[in-house]
Amino acid sequence: MPTVICNRISLYYEIYGEGPTLVLISGLGGDRTFWQSSIESLSSRFQVVVFDTRGSGKTEAPASDYSMELFADDLAALLDVLNIQKANVLGFSMGGNIALTFALNYPERVEKLIVASSFAEMNQQARLFLDAVLSVYEGGASAKQMFQLIAPWLFSASFLSDPDHAAYLMYDEEDPEEQPLYAWKNQYLAQQAFNAVSRLHEIKVPTLIISGGMDRLAHPEDSILLANKIEHAVLHNISKSGHLINYEHPDEFHRCILEFL
Repeated sequence: MPTVICNRISLYYEIYGEGPTLVLISGLGGDRTFWQSSIESLSSRFQVVVFDTRGSGKTEAPASDYSMELFADDLAALLDVLNIQKANVLGFSMGGNIALTFALNYPERVEKLIVASSFAEMNQQARLFLDAVLSVYEGGASAKQMFQLIAPWLFSASFLSDPDHAAYLMYDEEDPEEQPLYAWKNQYLAQQAFNAVSRLHEIKVPTLIISGGMDRLAHPEDSILLANKIEHAVLHNISKSGHLINYEHPDEFHRCILEFL
Protein backbone atom coordinates (compact mmCIF):
# COMPACT_ATOMS: atom_id res chain seq x y z
CA MET A 1 0.00 0.00 0.00
CA PRO A 2 1.20 3.50 -0.75
CA THR A 3 2.75 6.40 1.04
CA VAL A 4 1.57 9.81 -0.17
CA ILE A 5 2.44 13.42 0.62
CA CYS A 6 -0.30 14.98 2.74
CA ASN A 7 -0.03 18.33 4.49
CA ARG A 8 3.74 18.37 3.84
CA ILE A 9 4.50 14.97 5.38
CA SER A 10 4.68 11.44 3.97
CA LEU A 11 1.63 9.52 5.20
CA TYR A 12 1.00 5.78 4.95
CA TYR A 13 -2.47 4.31 4.37
CA GLU A 14 -4.22 1.09 3.42
CA ILE A 15 -7.66 0.48 1.85
CA TYR A 16 -9.87 -2.61 2.23
CA GLY A 17 -13.25 -3.51 0.75
CA GLU A 18 -15.72 -1.61 -1.37
CA GLY A 19 -18.69 0.64 -0.73
CA PRO A 20 -19.17 3.90 1.18
CA THR A 21 -15.95 5.09 2.81
CA LEU A 22 -15.28 4.46 6.50
CA VAL A 23 -12.09 6.02 7.91
CA LEU A 24 -10.61 4.44 11.06
CA ILE A 25 -8.33 6.57 13.28
CA SER A 26 -6.21 4.93 15.99
CA GLY A 27 -5.24 6.29 19.39
CA LEU A 28 -2.16 7.54 21.21
CA GLY A 29 0.90 5.49 20.29
CA GLY A 30 -1.10 3.29 17.93
CA ASP A 31 -0.94 2.85 14.17
CA ARG A 32 -3.16 1.30 11.50
CA THR A 33 -2.41 -2.23 12.83
CA PHE A 34 -4.60 -1.39 15.85
CA TRP A 35 -7.58 -2.05 13.54
CA GLN A 36 -6.49 -5.48 12.27
CA SER A 37 -9.24 -7.29 14.17
CA SER A 38 -11.89 -4.89 12.83
CA ILE A 39 -11.07 -4.77 9.13
CA GLU A 40 -12.74 -8.04 8.14
CA SER A 41 -16.07 -7.15 9.78
CA LEU A 42 -16.20 -3.53 8.65
CA SER A 43 -14.87 -4.00 5.12
CA SER A 44 -17.72 -6.41 4.37
CA ARG A 45 -19.92 -3.34 3.82
CA PHE A 46 -17.54 -0.41 3.52
CA GLN A 47 -14.40 0.80 1.82
CA VAL A 48 -12.27 0.96 4.94
CA VAL A 49 -9.38 3.42 5.04
CA VAL A 50 -6.79 2.95 7.78
CA PHE A 51 -3.69 5.11 8.09
CA ASP A 52 -0.79 5.90 10.37
CA THR A 53 -1.30 9.26 12.05
CA ARG A 54 1.49 11.81 12.15
CA GLY A 55 4.22 10.38 14.38
CA SER A 56 3.24 6.71 14.18
CA GLY A 57 3.89 3.63 12.06
CA LYS A 58 5.19 4.30 8.56
CA THR A 59 4.02 7.92 8.51
CA GLU A 60 6.58 10.67 8.97
CA ALA A 61 7.21 11.82 12.55
CA PRO A 62 8.26 15.48 12.51
CA ALA A 63 9.90 16.79 15.67
CA SER A 64 7.68 19.89 15.66
CA ASP A 65 4.56 20.33 17.83
CA TYR A 66 1.41 18.38 16.97
CA SER A 67 -2.22 19.39 17.51
CA MET A 68 -5.64 17.92 16.86
CA GLU A 69 -6.17 20.58 14.20
CA LEU A 70 -2.99 19.41 12.47
CA PHE A 71 -4.09 15.76 12.62
CA ALA A 72 -7.48 16.77 11.16
CA ASP A 73 -5.74 18.68 8.37
CA ASP A 74 -3.65 15.58 7.63
CA LEU A 75 -6.84 13.53 7.25
CA ALA A 76 -8.44 16.14 4.99
CA ALA A 77 -5.33 16.10 2.79
CA LEU A 78 -5.41 12.29 2.62
CA LEU A 79 -9.06 12.32 1.53
CA ASP A 80 -8.15 14.90 -1.12
CA VAL A 81 -5.43 12.62 -2.49
CA LEU A 82 -7.87 9.69 -2.53
CA ASN A 83 -10.55 11.86 -4.18
CA ILE A 84 -12.99 11.15 -1.34
CA GLN A 85 -15.26 14.12 -0.73
CA LYS A 86 -17.23 12.71 2.21
CA ALA A 87 -16.72 9.79 4.59
CA ASN A 88 -17.93 8.08 7.71
CA VAL A 89 -15.31 8.70 10.39
CA LEU A 90 -14.55 6.44 13.38
CA GLY A 91 -11.96 7.55 15.92
CA PHE A 92 -10.74 5.61 18.94
CA SER A 93 -9.34 7.39 22.03
CA MET A 94 -6.95 10.04 20.64
CA GLY A 95 -8.41 9.12 17.27
CA GLY A 96 -11.75 10.20 18.72
CA ASN A 97 -10.25 13.61 19.48
CA ILE A 98 -9.08 13.80 15.86
CA ALA A 99 -12.50 12.68 14.59
CA LEU A 100 -14.27 15.33 16.69
CA THR A 101 -11.89 18.01 15.41
CA PHE A 102 -12.35 16.85 11.84
CA ALA A 103 -16.15 17.00 12.23
CA LEU A 104 -15.86 20.53 13.64
CA ASN A 105 -13.40 21.88 11.09
CA TYR A 106 -14.59 19.94 8.02
CA PRO A 107 -18.31 19.35 8.71
CA GLU A 108 -19.15 19.05 5.03
CA ARG A 109 -16.84 16.04 4.71
CA VAL A 110 -18.41 13.86 7.43
CA GLU A 111 -21.34 11.56 6.66
CA LYS A 112 -21.61 9.99 10.12
CA LEU A 113 -19.30 10.24 13.13
CA ILE A 114 -18.33 7.52 15.62
CA VAL A 115 -16.29 8.32 18.74
CA ALA A 116 -15.10 5.33 20.79
CA SER A 117 -13.39 5.33 24.22
CA SER A 118 -12.73 9.04 24.00
CA PHE A 119 -13.57 12.46 25.41
CA ALA A 120 -13.93 16.15 24.62
CA GLU A 121 -11.38 17.01 27.32
CA MET A 122 -8.94 14.67 29.08
CA ASN A 123 -10.08 13.80 32.60
CA GLN A 124 -7.77 14.32 35.56
CA GLN A 125 -7.16 10.62 36.22
CA ALA A 126 -5.94 10.02 32.67
CA ARG A 127 -3.88 13.20 32.75
CA LEU A 128 -2.09 12.28 35.98
CA PHE A 129 -1.41 8.74 34.80
CA LEU A 130 -0.09 9.73 31.38
CA ASP A 131 2.01 12.54 32.87
CA ALA A 132 3.63 9.90 35.07
CA VAL A 133 4.08 7.59 32.07
CA LEU A 134 5.84 10.37 30.19
CA SER A 135 8.15 11.06 33.14
CA VAL A 136 9.10 7.39 33.39
CA TYR A 137 9.61 7.20 29.61
CA GLU A 138 11.85 10.27 29.61
CA GLY A 139 13.75 8.75 32.54
CA GLY A 140 15.08 6.03 30.26
CA ALA A 141 12.48 3.24 30.40
CA SER A 142 12.42 0.99 27.36
CA ALA A 143 9.46 0.72 25.01
CA LYS A 144 8.79 -2.75 26.44
CA GLN A 145 8.74 -1.40 29.99
CA MET A 146 6.38 1.37 28.91
CA PHE A 147 4.04 -1.18 27.34
CA GLN A 148 4.06 -3.22 30.54
CA LEU A 149 3.20 -0.10 32.53
CA ILE A 150 0.35 1.05 30.29
CA ALA A 151 -1.24 -2.27 29.26
CA PRO A 152 -3.07 -2.99 32.55
CA TRP A 153 -4.84 0.36 32.23
CA LEU A 154 -6.23 -0.59 28.83
CA PHE A 155 -8.34 -3.57 29.91
CA SER A 156 -10.94 -4.42 32.54
CA ALA A 157 -9.90 -6.51 35.55
CA SER A 158 -12.09 -9.42 34.44
CA PHE A 159 -10.49 -9.45 30.99
CA LEU A 160 -6.98 -9.44 32.44
CA SER A 161 -7.79 -12.26 34.88
CA ASP A 162 -8.63 -14.67 32.04
CA PRO A 163 -5.52 -16.75 31.17
CA ASP A 164 -6.70 -16.93 27.56
CA HIS A 165 -6.02 -13.19 27.25
CA ALA A 166 -2.37 -13.32 28.33
CA ALA A 167 -1.21 -12.62 24.77
CA TYR A 168 -2.65 -9.11 24.95
CA LEU A 169 -0.04 -8.27 27.60
CA MET A 170 2.92 -9.53 25.58
CA TYR A 171 5.15 -6.91 23.98
CA ASP A 172 6.15 -7.43 20.34
CA GLU A 173 9.95 -7.47 20.48
CA GLU A 174 10.16 -7.58 16.68
CA ASP A 175 8.02 -4.50 15.93
CA PRO A 176 9.87 -2.74 13.08
CA GLU A 177 7.83 0.45 13.54
CA GLU A 178 8.43 1.15 17.23
CA GLN A 179 7.37 4.73 17.92
CA PRO A 180 10.15 7.12 19.01
CA LEU A 181 9.74 8.79 22.39
CA TYR A 182 9.55 12.32 20.97
CA ALA A 183 6.69 11.31 18.65
CA TRP A 184 4.71 9.70 21.49
CA LYS A 185 5.30 12.82 23.58
CA ASN A 186 4.17 15.11 20.76
CA GLN A 187 0.99 13.08 20.30
CA TYR A 188 0.31 13.03 24.03
CA LEU A 189 0.84 16.78 24.47
CA ALA A 190 -1.61 17.39 21.61
CA GLN A 191 -4.15 15.16 23.32
CA GLN A 192 -3.53 16.78 26.69
CA ALA A 193 -4.19 20.24 25.21
CA PHE A 194 -7.37 19.16 23.41
CA ASN A 195 -10.63 20.69 24.65
CA ALA A 196 -13.69 20.72 22.41
CA VAL A 197 -16.37 20.97 25.11
CA SER A 198 -17.49 24.46 24.15
CA ARG A 199 -17.82 23.52 20.45
CA LEU A 200 -19.61 20.16 20.64
CA HIS A 201 -22.96 21.80 19.92
CA GLU A 202 -21.63 22.68 16.46
CA ILE A 203 -21.57 19.01 15.42
CA LYS A 204 -24.78 18.32 13.51
CA VAL A 205 -24.07 14.96 11.83
CA PRO A 206 -25.47 11.70 13.23
CA THR A 207 -23.01 10.61 15.91
CA LEU A 208 -22.47 7.36 17.80
CA ILE A 209 -20.59 7.44 21.11
CA ILE A 210 -19.24 4.07 22.31
CA SER A 211 -17.91 3.72 25.84
CA GLY A 212 -16.59 1.04 28.16
CA GLY A 213 -18.16 0.95 31.60
CA MET A 214 -14.82 -0.03 33.19
CA ASP A 215 -12.67 2.42 31.20
CA ARG A 216 -10.16 4.21 33.45
CA LEU A 217 -8.78 6.49 30.72
CA ALA A 218 -11.96 7.70 29.04
CA HIS A 219 -14.55 7.54 31.79
CA PRO A 220 -18.21 6.70 31.06
CA GLU A 221 -18.97 10.24 32.26
CA ASP A 222 -16.78 11.58 29.43
CA SER A 223 -18.95 9.73 26.92
CA ILE A 224 -22.17 10.91 28.58
CA LEU A 225 -20.97 14.50 28.19
CA LEU A 226 -20.31 13.92 24.49
CA ALA A 227 -23.74 12.38 24.00
CA ASN A 228 -25.45 15.22 25.86
CA LYS A 229 -23.64 18.02 24.04
CA ILE A 230 -23.79 16.67 20.47
CA GLU A 231 -27.25 17.26 19.05
CA HIS A 232 -27.79 14.04 17.10
CA ALA A 233 -25.71 11.70 19.28
CA VAL A 234 -26.61 8.29 20.63
CA LEU A 235 -24.64 6.52 23.36
CA HIS A 236 -23.80 2.82 23.44
CA ASN A 237 -22.17 1.68 26.68
CA ILE A 238 -20.46 -1.70 26.90
CA SER A 239 -20.73 -1.97 30.65
CA LYS A 240 -18.13 -4.65 31.38
CA SER A 241 -15.39 -3.34 29.07
CA GLY A 242 -12.23 -1.41 29.74
CA HIS A 243 -10.62 1.06 27.34
CA LEU A 244 -9.95 -1.34 24.45
CA ILE A 245 -13.56 -2.20 23.74
CA ASN A 246 -12.74 -3.44 20.25
CA TYR A 247 -10.54 -6.17 21.76
CA GLU A 248 -12.60 -7.03 24.83
CA HIS A 249 -16.00 -7.11 23.11
CA PRO A 250 -15.34 -7.16 19.36
CA ASP A 251 -18.69 -8.64 18.32
CA GLU A 252 -20.75 -6.03 20.16
CA PHE A 253 -18.39 -3.26 19.06
CA HIS A 254 -18.67 -4.14 15.38
CA ARG A 255 -22.39 -4.85 15.56
CA CYS A 256 -23.29 -1.46 17.02
CA ILE A 257 -21.10 0.29 14.41
CA LEU A 258 -22.67 -1.54 11.48
CA GLU A 259 -26.19 -1.00 12.83
CA PHE A 260 -25.51 2.72 13.23
CA LEU A 261 -24.02 3.15 9.78
